[in-house]
Amino acid sequence: MKKFRAVSGTISVACVLFMAFVLGLLVHARNAGSVTGQDSEQARERDKRVYTNDDFPVSEAPPSTNGTDSGQPAAGPSRGERVAPYVPTPMEIVDKMLEIASVTASDVVYDLGSGDGRIVLRAAEKFGARAVGVEIDHGLAVESTEKTKEMKLDKLVTIIEGDLFQTDIRPATVVTIYLLLSTNDRLRPLMEKDLRPGTRVVAHDIRIPGWEATREATFNVGTVPHVVYLYEIPGAFRKPAVP
Repeated sequence: MKKFRAVSGTISVACVLFMAFVLGLLVHARNAGSVTGQDSEQARERDKRVYTNDDFPVSEAPPSTNGTDSGQPAAGPSRGERVAPYVPTPMEIVDKMLEIASVTASDVVYDLGSGDGRIVLRAAEKFGARAVGVEIDHGLAVESTEKTKEMKLDKLVTIIEGDLFQTDIRPATVVTIYLLLSTNDRLRPLMEKDLRPGTRVVAHDIRIPGWEATREATFNVGTVPHVVYLYEIPGAFRKPAVP
């Protein structure tokens, strides 16, 4: 009898040890899977593109100026390059640019390189104009789109996430830019081809090479001077008659 109890006890201990061993394997496998999942997620985060629009399809249609309901910027032509650093225009200069362009509620204002959207938002808020911002930086495009909804201007303002060189700007009656001199030079042929007579182009601080400004005004923000150039289509690039 004692022998039987000893054998039974040995079997019980063996069963307990075996179950503990199996349980340990299961826990280890689960933890390994969790670590692997975390590693995969971290790898995806490392590989994720930041502030790019390569994942958006190219849109060949002219952009809408009626806003979007999704809360996301409209998808514009992708695979462009960032052609100027993000430097926001002071709000005092934003107002001067729109005033010099004589913006009204009948205008369609395009801001090429719209950043946080301040120019297009101001054009809609102060003048009632329809406005389109074109911005390649994903973060800024999303931020400015969200701002249009916060300000309840999404029926007037559309933010396009895309390449300004591939965007259809033909609907514009006013174009605003704050870019580099080299960028303005690249943009000039596109504007000469696509902008309609009577369209006004307003450049902040950086002139458009080869164009003649209708007006050039300097304004101080604190102690810093800012220059605003107004160009009118087609007078800005009309070549003088040969005698």
